[in-house]
Amino acid sequence: MHSKLKPLLMSALLSVSVIAASGVTAQQYLKTEHLYPKTIPDRIVNVSAGYKSDSLPYGVFEYIDTFGSTEAEIVNRLGEPEERFEWQKENRHESDVKNTVITLVYDGLIIELVEVKQKTFIKRLFIESCEINSPFQNYLCKPVPAVISELGQPRVIFADELIYTLQHGDVGSTPMRMGVKNDKISWIYLRSYID
Repeated sequence: MHSKLKPLLMSALLSVSVIAASGVTAQQYLKTEHLYPKTIPDRIVNVSAGYKSDSLPYGVFEYIDTFGSTEAEIVNRLGEPEERFEWQKENRHESDVKNTVITLVYDGLIIELVEVKQKTFIKRLFIESCEINSPFQNYLCKPVPAVISELGQPRVIFADELIYTLQHGDVGSTPMRMGVKNDKISWIYLRSYID
């Protein structure tokens, strides 16, 4: 086996075994995981201090349900998705409860919902279309200096990504990631604290 392929294969096998242990089949997981920006290990930041709920970056996070907070609301606003995925996942807090995960795929927009005990939450949102009418248009396709000037300094700046850390009360933090291409914001990825 080629020496560079062996670590990749081991990593993939480990990921599949972790996924299988959580009650999600590898096939279901792999159908949607490629849709989102990859998490690069050296980009994982210390999230102990982040922007609080009264900050401008946190205000962008609050747009996470701008298209609706349930599947019916989202479909009513945007129409039927190009693709739809659904699977059950074990609730890590209550082993006898299953969460339903639904991923709706539109051109330039992906929304993942999780249904927990008949309540629905937006789990994550990825948008890269500057054409979809939403508050995200205030940032997408805009020059990086203008976005930083408006939102404040990101926790981490890379040539191809800005990462803002958002503090969710005393519960924890999540990253708000903004892709950079040609010195403009090319995508926005938000993840809620719901699991």
